Amino acid sequence: MVCASGFGGFLSKVHERVAESRQADGYARHRGGTAPDLYGTAAAVGIRIALGDRPGGSEAEALRRSVNSFATADGLFADPTHGEIHRAATALTTLMVLGELPPVPARLQDLLRPEAAAPFLAGLDWDQPWPASHEAAGLLAIGVVCAGADENERTRWLDRYLGWLDEHADGETGLWLRDRMGAVDEDPGLFGNLGCSFHMHFLYEWLGRAWPHPSGVVDTGLLLLHQTATVLPSDDDSLDAWGFRQLDWVYSVGRSARDGHRAAEVTAACEKLADRAAAALSAPDAAEGDLHVVQARIGLVAELAVQLPDMIDTGGFSLRSILDVRPFI
Repeated sequence: MVCASGFGGFLSKVHERVAESRQADGYARHRGGTAPDLYGTAAAVGIRIALGDRPGGSEAEALRRSVNSFATADGLFADPTHGEIHRAATALTTLMVLGELPPVPARLQDLLRPEAAAPFLAGLDWDQPWPASHEAAGLLAIGVVCAGADENERTRWLDRYLGWLDEHADGETGLWLRDRMGAVDEDPGLFGNLGCSFHMHFLYEWLGRAWPHPSGVVDTGLLLLHQTATVLPSDDDSLDAWGFRQLDWVYSVGRSARDGHRAAEVTAACEKLADRAAAALSAPDAAEGDLHVVQARIGLVAELAVQLPDMIDTGGFSLRSILDVRPFI
């Protein structure tokens, strides 16, 4: 049993941190912030989802106002971080979980035409797979959650978009992009392809679509876990190394093992990861810093609870995987 002080204490601190980060209708991303911002508000919503406290009613209305306050004239969203498609996907999927059916940003409408799907994806810099996935998954998330004037055209776009991704998944590793795999002994190297693929995997999951080559994802994930330090840092004091990488790994590898391929090895690996995460997140400042990163850490714990439901002691919180509710992070 993973000790309650590892996750129960961390989850309690995260709950307090979110409450203390409230500013007006939204949330500040950084401790001490005096105004709400886009990624702080979106992260707080994600964290509340993970803690079983999805906002509703007047609370959801206030948070929608906050998110919409960052909209620009062209339908995109302002923030000093991330690219414009990532910002838009973050905002629009957050509005969706808060009860709003958002329109497609005017600047992105042409990208949701069926004939634009393949050129857009082919034009991304897949030699940098992690950043490329922010664009590829971001536009896919926007196309999935936003209202469309012509749903038949949206369906054709989605078929072509997913068809291109299916065709360009690597048959051996199960990752994106075929023929563009990084080296195992580099950082991020091959893990960059797994981190990239995680972003597509949660949208495939959202759409109920079979993942390409899941056995390859399992094999690659176990290789990365056992032969590199890209998933598990060399020591548990490296708190800065905990968050997105472990979430990406446990989501993609854990869910890929559902078909039974090396399932016992994946369970043992998840148990090892959970033990290490419990130790790392017991640090006094694990709920401090960037709220966007804190969201990844609680997303990790929530996904571990999906994979190891009888082992994760949540200290009384009823966890929910963020990505089963909001298809972007």
